[in-house]
Formats: sequence, C-alpha cells, structure tokens
Amino acid sequence: MINKKNIFPIIILLEPQLEENIGAVARAMLNFNFKNLRIIKNKWKPKKITFNNAAKADEILKKAKVFNNLEDAIKDLQYVYATSNRKRDLSTEVVNLKKGIKIINNNKTSKVGILFGPERSGLKNEDISLCDKIIEIPLNKNFKSLNLAQSVLLVVYELFNSNHSMVNLIKEKKIRKKELFIFYSVLEHFLEEKNFFQIKKKKKMMLNIKTIF
Repeated sequence: MINKKNIFPIIILLEPQLEENIGAVARAMLNFNFKNLRIIKNKWKPKKITFNNAAKADEILKKAKVFNNLEDAIKDLQYVYATSNRKRDLSTEVVNLKKGIKIINNNKTSKVGILFGPERSGLKNEDISLCDKIIEIPLNKNFKSLNLAQSVLLVVYELFNSNHSMVNLIKEKKIRKKELFIFYSVLEHFLEEKNFFQIKKKKKMMLNIKTIF
C-alpha cells in the first residue's frame, strides 16, 4: 500500500534570508495541502514575524525539519528537483514547470524533494549537482523576478491541480541520496588514484560527473 505522505513532495528551503518569506511559504503550502517543510539554516527557529506571515499555517513551521547542510537534508530522498531560472554550465537537464510536474507525478512511490535557493543569490552549481533535474518556471524573458514564496506557490499550485491520481504510478525504484553520496566519495577517490583529474579542472569535472547519476 502506498504511503500517502509520499504523494506530495517535500519543500526544501536552502538558507532562506527573510522570516517573512518562510512564513509565506508555509501559508502557500497549506493552501494546497503540502505539509512537509525542510529548512537548511543553522539553528533556525520560527520567530513571531514568521508565524504572522504564515496566517494559520503555524503547524507547518513548528514541524519543519531543520538541517545544517544540503546533503543531510536530502540523504533520505530518492529524487530532488532544483528550481532555477539561471543558465548553468552543467549537464543537468532543465525542464519547464509543466514537464517537471509530470516527472514528479510519475515518482509518487518515491520520496521526492523540491529545492529552492536563497532569495538573493539562488542555488549554487554545487547545490544543483546533487539534484536530478532543474525545474524552470516560465516567466517574462525581460523580467524574471519572483520572490521565494511566489516560486513555491506556483510549484505547489501546479502539483495540486495536476492529475494526482494513482493510475500512472511507475514501479521504478531509486536509491536514496545517502547511498549516492557514498558512491560519489568512492568514485572520486578511485579517479584520483588513476590520475583522472586535471588539477585545475577537478572541481568542475566532479560536478559534471555528479549530474550524470
């Protein structure tokens, strides 16, 4: 039997800067029945202003899981999708929001996370290299400026209103990110022993290797 907790993806905020936005994210989530929030921010706790902006979504904030780094936040997940509208020098596949929703809906039997970056800087390439795909929200090409809560709202709205039935579930199983991180470490050590890396290009080469898996 399918665990209903796995039907809706986990919303993950990486180093959110404004408490108002965190509260607004919780409010957006509850409107569309999303209840699992993870926040990557050292020793974060909701403040009064966070609750004020959450309206009546206090429970999401109180139950939010807090992590110190991205790897710990996603190690139990099987799929993680990054949200970004910036061009990247990475081989990670970029899909638009509609296609991203279809892909996520095909993974209902897996633990899925959707990652949102800091308001000012967005996600780094190092963050995206740990994700399976990049989801891009279509916007005016001359003005791409959504705040954090707006981005989350658009994604959860589309997911909620998509065909979220159990008809087209796939049986594919994927390993958790925790096992993948161990594999990366072993692979990097092996490649170093074989002198695979060019010293100056090692970091970039390893980032692109990670996007393959």
